[in-house]
Amino acid sequence: MTDFRPGQPLPADDRSTQERQLYHAQLKSGEWATMTREESTWQWRRLRGEDADGYGRGGWREMQKWLLE
Repeated sequence: MTDFRPGQPLPADDRSTQERQLYHAQLKSGEWATMTREESTWQWRRLRGEDADGYGRGGWREMQKWLLE
């Protein structure tokens, strides 16, 4: 069985992303998250994350910081 990862892998640089494209990335904890961008605002969500830290909204830097927590 293979792991399901929705969307494309998140590029290392926000200039390489496309608006409204679904991306995925692995958090420092090992869990997976999805994210998408609308103009310069990103929205992200930890897969199966129901707590307050399971999702967020902000700029590229805020999202990168969240991925490292």
